[in-house]
Amino acid sequence: MRYKIKNLEIRSENAAKPANASSSYLVRWLHDRKYTPSALDYGCGKLRYTQHLAKQSKHIGILDSEIQLTRNQKIKGKQLSVKDYAKKKWASCRIHTLENFWEKVTVKYHFVLCSNVLSAIPCTKARTKSLISIYKTLTCNGHALFVNQHTNSYFKEMQRKPSSRAHLDGWITKSQNGISAYYGILPKETVVDVISKHRFTIKDAWINGQSNYILAVKGKK
Repeated sequence: MRYKIKNLEIRSENAAKPANASSSYLVRWLHDRKYTPSALDYGCGKLRYTQHLAKQSKHIGILDSEIQLTRNQKIKGKQLSVKDYAKKKWASCRIHTLENFWEKVTVKYHFVLCSNVLSAIPCTKARTKSLISIYKTLTCNGHALFVNQHTNSYFKEMQRKPSSRAHLDGWITKSQNGISAYYGILPKETVVDVISKHRFTIKDAWINGQSNYILAVKGKK
């Protein structure tokens, strides 16, 4: 997704990490979770966790911005788009663009993974749209796992750069080519508060390493 913040362009698709940069802890958690008929990788990036979701769900969905899904890039050693890779890897995979999903949710999922997405959104309005759409896509007994970094030594280095400016939950670093980056940090308490305000009920919240994990279900209307 591309955002215009204070006359700067932030290309969040550039923050997507490759499959070999996945969290071993999160991978184990996904493999150990209870089987669900369906699962959605919300903000799938370069698909670093999609294959692990597929281990415990028959039907898989992926979601990201149009540009992230369709641009040609290196996906698990191959040069192609995320959309094309997913179609070849999982024949029944549903592919959702963020823009269309925000407008209208048409499918339900029993489990949603939202990993390192909220902290990468430099816009409160876009974050709200994401939380609303995740709530709508969950089945009535479905679960959503939100993962966010609450500390990061590299992010702190970026904060000290002269070109960095405070913004939302982090800061924006201005680059020489006019394409800037947003580095957000969301503590566990902040994530719990934000998610709760969007009608989710928190089932569990914990920290492992530099990331926090919030497991939530649909709350009462």
